[in-house]
Amino acid sequence: MNPSEIKKVARNFYESYNYKDLDRSFNDFIAIDLINHTMGGGFDREKWFHFDKAFLTACPDLQLTVKEQYAEDDRVVTHWTCSGTHTTEFFGMPASGNTVQLTGICIDGIENGKIKEHFAMADFTQFMQQFAKKNQ
Repeated sequence: MNPSEIKKVARNFYESYNYKDLDRSFNDFIAIDLINHTMGGGFDREKWFHFDKAFLTACPDLQLTVKEQYAEDDRVVTHWTCSGTHTTEFFGMPASGNTVQLTGICIDGIENGKIKEHFAMADFTQFMQQFAKKNQ
C-alpha cells in the first residue's frame, strides 16, 4: 500500500468513532492479531475495544477529529483530538456532565488494509481525571 492508502485506513478508523459503531470499526480496520503497545503492551485488541466502547457509551456525543497524518512505508502517524460530554457511568464514575477531551498521537502499522500494530501516546491520567465530579 502507498502512503496515501495507509493514511486513509487510519483516518477511516479514527473518524469511525463519530459513527458510534465500534463493532464494525474494529472488524473493518483492526487486525484480529493486533499487536498493541499501548499501556505497556497490556492493552490488547479486546481491552482496547471494551475501553473505547465504554467511553462512547459514557460520552454519546463524542466527536473525534484527525488533525494531521504522516506516512512512510507501512506506518502512519495520526494526530487526533476528541471530546464529548460525560452523561452516563464510566468505570464506576457517575455521570458528571463534564466535557472531557483527549488528544493523542498514534503510530499504526498497516498490513492487508488493517491496523496490525498500534502505539498510542496521550495523557490518559489527565483524561480519566476529567470524569470526576466538578466541585460545586
